[in-house]
Amino acid sequence: MNLLKIIVNAIDDVRVKDIKIYDTREVTPLFDYVIIATANSSRQMQAVVNSIEEKEVENDFSIRGIEGVNGGLWTLIDLNDIIVNVFTAEERLNYDLDKLWKNLPQIDCSELLK
Repeated sequence: MNLLKIIVNAIDDVRVKDIKIYDTREVTPLFDYVIIATANSSRQMQAVVNSIEEKEVENDFSIRGIEGVNGGLWTLIDLNDIIVNVFTAEERLNYDLDKLWKNLPQIDCSELLK
C-alpha cells in the first residue's frame, strides 16, 4: 500500500483529473491495482511519467515498462503490482476501462493523498 500511496501522490502532483484506483487482487495474479486518470494534454501525460520516474529514484522501486508516451493519447506505466493508465478525456471514454473494472472494489484516492 505504501507504493500505491507514492504513485497516487506522484500522479496527483501533476494535477490530472478523475483518478480512479481499482483493486484487482481478487481477479488477476498479474497485478494488484489499476489506476486510471485523465490528462489535459500530452505534456501533462509526460509530466506524469516524469513524476513517477522521479519517485522511482527517490523510493527505490522499479518501473517495468512505459508505453504510449509518444502517442499523446494514452500512456501505460507498468510498475509490476500497479498498472497506471493516463488518457486524454476522449480516449478514456473510447476505451472505457472504467467499465471493465467497474465491479471491483475501488480505493478512495483522497485517503492516499498527503
